[in-house]
Amino acid sequence: MVIDELTNEPIEGVHILYSTLEEGSYTNADGLATIIVKDEYLTISHLNYKDLTILPNEIGVLKSVKLSPVEMQLDEVVVHTFNLKKALQYVLDNYYTLYVDYPTEKECSFKETLIVDEKIHRLILSELKIWTKDAGFNNRKLEKNIKLKLGTVSHSKNVPLIFDTNEKGDSNPESSGHIVTKSLLATSYLDIAIQGFLKASGTIEQMVEVSSPDIIVVSYTTDWKNNNEVANRTRGKIVFDKKTKAIIEFVKEIELQNKIEKKTSTFSNKEYQFETKRQVISYNFAKKEDKKYSLSRFSIIADGYLSFEDNTHNFVFNNNLFVLKETKKRRFGADNLIDLELPIYKMLPSNVNNSNTIVLTAQERQFLESRD
Repeated sequence: MVIDELTNEPIEGVHILYSTLEEGSYTNADGLATIIVKDEYLTISHLNYKDLTILPNEIGVLKSVKLSPVEMQLDEVVVHTFNLKKALQYVLDNYYTLYVDYPTEKECSFKETLIVDEKIHRLILSELKIWTKDAGFNNRKLEKNIKLKLGTVSHSKNVPLIFDTNEKGDSNPESSGHIVTKSLLATSYLDIAIQGFLKASGTIEQMVEVSSPDIIVVSYTTDWKNNNEVANRTRGKIVFDKKTKAIIEFVKEIELQNKIEKKTSTFSNKEYQFETKRQVISYNFAKKEDKKYSLSRFSIIADGYLSFEDNTHNFVFNNNLFVLKETKKRRFGADNLIDLELPIYKMLPSNVNNSNTIVLTAQERQFLESRD
């Protein structure tokens, strides 16, 4: 378990990495992770905490690790001179100097959850292999940039939503919503995210929150915009590496008003509607042995309200991609590729294997063990 040294609270999203092997894992919301013991130095890192290096002979005996928060102080010069749009344009102009410019194969864990009224309705945890031409989209067709293969499915459970139950009491196992794989992967490219942000953001209110010797953390908020009666604005934070000027974390929270979709279930013929209130997209990057940055974690969260027969329910839909290992690889092969036009859950095999590097939380274990 990884905990905060001052509060003793678990820390989520800690990167546990064998740097020389470019192989590791991440902690869950309970601060837990599993790692294969190897005769290598293990680095434990999180942007808000001081890095910790564990010696090879200590890895197998450690039960818990305490991380010390980083002491941050604002640099007044940076506060008054930092130009966010200029910094983002610099990243685009120097993209392949900063980020991976060669083909790689990523061994990943994919985790998808749907929570309705604070109860889990879907949980998928699966291994994926992802081949990317390089770190940039570069205006190519998606199929030229990225390929996927499905590995072991550790957990897969889906409890259908009530609006997709017919008069016989049968439920539609595909009722819990999804993101098409192609859309998910296209969104994962940082250069596309930056280009879209610069093009659509308009006026940006920015504030330098932290400027330490290593990083600059900038929070931002855009103006509200209207498109076909749907209003939106974006807020979030961007973390820059101070030495290279690369983005090492980018969080976009898109607030929405009147984003309402009215639908009729083709299974039960019942009407329902979704109102999406917020989407959060986040990117995290790790520095490789050759000093270039590569995507280490990517997530999309959407939340809002589901209405059916005069009842309203809160929903939270979450997709997480964790990169556990990355190696150079020129070719990937065409066998067993995932169809990018379909959601991942539709391609899952019926058999599952109860093992994965990403550890389940207590709430997730309880959901899998329940008879719902």
